[in-house]
Amino acid sequence: MKVLFIHPPVRMDHEPLDMPQGLMILASIAQNEGHQTALMDLNVYRPTPSYRDIAKQMAVEKWDVIAIGGLSSMYSEIKTLLKIARKLNPDALIVCGGGFITYMADKVMTFCKEIDIAGIGEGEETWKEILRTYEKGNGKWKNVKGFWNDVKGICYREDEKMVYTEPRPLISNLDDIPYPAFDLIDMQEYFKYSGAMWFNGSWKSERRLNMVTERGCPRQCTFCTHNGMNRWDQKALLGNEKLKQLDKEFGFQAVVRQFSPKYVVEHTKILYEKYKIDYICLLDENQTASPKHVHELCDLWIKEGLHKKIQLGTGGDAPSITKEIVKHMKEAGFSFISIGGESGSDRILKEDIGKGVTSAHNQEAVDILKAGGISPVMTFMVGNPTENIDDVLETVAFFIKNNATIEPFICTPYPGTKLFMDYEDFILEQYDERLALLKKSPNPNISSEQIQQWKNEALEKFLLSLNDASDFSCTVSQIFDYADLIAIKHFMYEQDTEKLLKLAHMREWPHNKKWDDICPVCSAEKEIALIACI
Repeated sequence: MKVLFIHPPVRMDHEPLDMPQGLMILASIAQNEGHQTALMDLNVYRPTPSYRDIAKQMAVEKWDVIAIGGLSSMYSEIKTLLKIARKLNPDALIVCGGGFITYMADKVMTFCKEIDIAGIGEGEETWKEILRTYEKGNGKWKNVKGFWNDVKGICYREDEKMVYTEPRPLISNLDDIPYPAFDLIDMQEYFKYSGAMWFNGSWKSERRLNMVTERGCPRQCTFCTHNGMNRWDQKALLGNEKLKQLDKEFGFQAVVRQFSPKYVVEHTKILYEKYKIDYICLLDENQTASPKHVHELCDLWIKEGLHKKIQLGTGGDAPSITKEIVKHMKEAGFSFISIGGESGSDRILKEDIGKGVTSAHNQEAVDILKAGGISPVMTFMVGNPTENIDDVLETVAFFIKNNATIEPFICTPYPGTKLFMDYEDFILEQYDERLALLKKSPNPNISSEQIQQWKNEALEKFLLSLNDASDFSCTVSQIFDYADLIAIKHFMYEQDTEKLLKLAHMREWPHNKKWDDICPVCSAEKEIALIACI
């Protein structure tokens, strides 16, 4: 069969930093299954190709199967690409996967009529079964009732209805997954951007690539999802009882799983020999949260001499940063560890984010990393549900104390997050004024069916608006409006506490007395009051 993978453009105003590793792994599986396989990477070039050029590229072959994957922030591009793919290949099987569809497959398939099958969560075994089922049936899947019933972990279209099959357990041994098909993408084009990264600071690399060595995270941050690939996701998707059943039948559905150090090192040695890479970003959600695994990886990395050839960077969380782990990672060649600081307010960290981390943890991690010679890279956000001006000022105080230049993200409720589930109605009201008005003044003459139709329309508007969290799409803040967040985000980056406090007075947001001495309005009021008393 002829199989085409499509990687949509993402963050088109930024350098292309991330190779489509998920699709590249699925492409390896298709190759191993004996299929003619191509990967159309529409993200690697800047400027990105026009839709006319994309159509020309796609039309060079008639494809039997077309697979498109991506995050929720890529939905707008995916929707257009699906239309092009279907028009050029009316009889192809179109399969989608990834975060944009995992959490609401039936709804996305309703919005995008071109999709035949949605893969839910982890895709490797599902993808293999889809290809084998398709080939076994000689492609005769249309109008055959129950054709896809035996493939676990999918939602498929049948008579314009969406049918969910039995859920698929998580892969117990990640080492069974083949290496990504790096030969299908333009590596030299990616290497052009090896010196670019999402944070400010020194970045010396000429041949960098990214690698994922774990799936899942032990933290349960309200703003985060794991694309259906850990226990928390399984629970949200399936419910407690079904999750227990999966545990009983297939073994415990883990919170975090890792590729073995041997797998990672052997893979790296192959990539070094082939591409002479000098830097690897381990795009793991929380590498340092598994100290035993980190130490084993560093030991083998050093034993094989890779610390003399390749630098490393990764992500972690503050409580797991210790002197011992930093020392070992420094010896192995790690030059940075990115930590999600999220907020300088302990109240927000506890009540809104639920990470199990405090500002003291964040400060200690920064101090340990600096002392150990590894650059601390931190990300923060603004616009959490109950965050007020005092919480914002606590975060800016952290920036100032650590002489850190940080532009916070805007707290964005991506599908699959606890934030989205908790605030779905509030989110949809921002995309349909009718819903907002009905919340204020319920009308018994409007049917529940009509309201649901408006909600579905608002949901797709929401999906179409999503982009990187550095941009504004919608808010879950119960304190700040659109304009507030844009202004606050800018003043936080500038560390301009005076303007933040002046804005507080303009908006009549009360602030804690601890800020009075640095508040220009409070200082002016005190001075005038003092003069008036003389």
